[in-house]
Amino acid sequence: MCGALKPYFIFGLGALLLTGCTPADFHKPGPLQKEEAYNRLFPQWVELCAVSQISKKPGYGADIAGGPGGHAVFFLHGACLDPTSPYPVLTSCPDGETGVSMNSHFKNANWVGISHRDFFYNGLLKPDEPLTKATYTATKQEAQKRGLYSAIRFQDWTSEGKPADVSDEQWKYEISIGTDYAVSFGRARYCARLPVSEEQFKQVISFLNGRNALYHNGPKTFETNVLQDNCNHLTHNALAAAGFWHELPVHQFILKAALTFPVPKNEVVNLLDQTQRHDIGNLHALYHDKLTRKSLMEDGWLPTTPGVMLDSNPVKTPNEVYNTQLSLIFYDDPLLGHYNKAFDRYLNQPRYHDLKTNLLWYQGLYAKAAAERKPLDWWLKKEPAGFAPFYNAYYAWLQKQQDLVQRGLTLLSDDASAASGLMPTQPERPQGEPEHANGL
Repeated sequence: MCGALKPYFIFGLGALLLTGCTPADFHKPGPLQKEEAYNRLFPQWVELCAVSQISKKPGYGADIAGGPGGHAVFFLHGACLDPTSPYPVLTSCPDGETGVSMNSHFKNANWVGISHRDFFYNGLLKPDEPLTKATYTATKQEAQKRGLYSAIRFQDWTSEGKPADVSDEQWKYEISIGTDYAVSFGRARYCARLPVSEEQFKQVISFLNGRNALYHNGPKTFETNVLQDNCNHLTHNALAAAGFWHELPVHQFILKAALTFPVPKNEVVNLLDQTQRHDIGNLHALYHDKLTRKSLMEDGWLPTTPGVMLDSNPVKTPNEVYNTQLSLIFYDDPLLGHYNKAFDRYLNQPRYHDLKTNLLWYQGLYAKAAAERKPLDWWLKKEPAGFAPFYNAYYAWLQKQQDLVQRGLTLLSDDASAASGLMPTQPERPQGEPEHANGL
């Protein structure tokens, strides 16, 4: 994972069991299709990715290997790196694409930002190309040319094993490729994608910039470990800053941290769970959940939103540089635990993998909620007077969501018609009622 492994980590493993140590099938469900339509429909979104262990083949460059807990990276659509700053600072920008990776290598930064989705995940590789040593070397050279680490100092211990004929600057790119950039060179991944409001997106950016600002000019030095401050603390708390869920404090007392530390693959399931934590038609539950009520009243947003997707991407094959049989585990009770079972269900629900199916499901869900609407007077016999503004905000949100879904279905229909040369048709309607919202 993305924190230094301390001896007391053994205690954490005593409280939790490792499950799923056999290599996963990262071909299922596969990459998300219709990316262009998705981005037109959802201009700001974040993607939390659990990436597998990394295992370098011997005899080529730095000897890099990681455990089956893997690593976590974060991707933001609608964000750019400030071009005036060599140090990573994020800013909002239409259609911008920036990957974020935290690394225990860093001394004066919590994370590094990588511009452009293709380079973040695939380096200089084109789709379906094998990873050769030549492309590996060219990608490192391109990363250095872009100055990814030009303002980031690395910990002194990272120079261990550096050949005498390799400069300190070159070594930064050698030990970080496959983790911070060109992630698919050495790692497979599962990613959960979440559309957010413009205001929430700004809050995510502000949080990330604030984390780096702690270390930019010192005197504080960035130190990380698996239990108390790992890569998923960063991604989790970035979403907490947007009101998506509650913050997970860093540097907790070690015994508490051993029981609560976030794990990459667990966090993917946690994100999907969080979007379905309430039945969207249950206004009583929505109102009395303080976090949900706050997100609706302040941001006009509820987590039961279309565009929540789960996709996967395997490591590049054939591969001359990295081993490709890779594990990515849950930390869970293998008999009674939630994560393996929930993940299998998410993998087997088409609405998490296909945009049209996703929109149709939400169309049915929202139609049901609208049809079951009860008048405000009915609710005020049960709820406090403060319920009225929430009620009005909820139905304004519901109408916007219905409009969004219809716009998306029309967009997909028009795109399909343009591709086939046919006239647009009415969007398909789901058969019967949608499945229960929590999907679990």
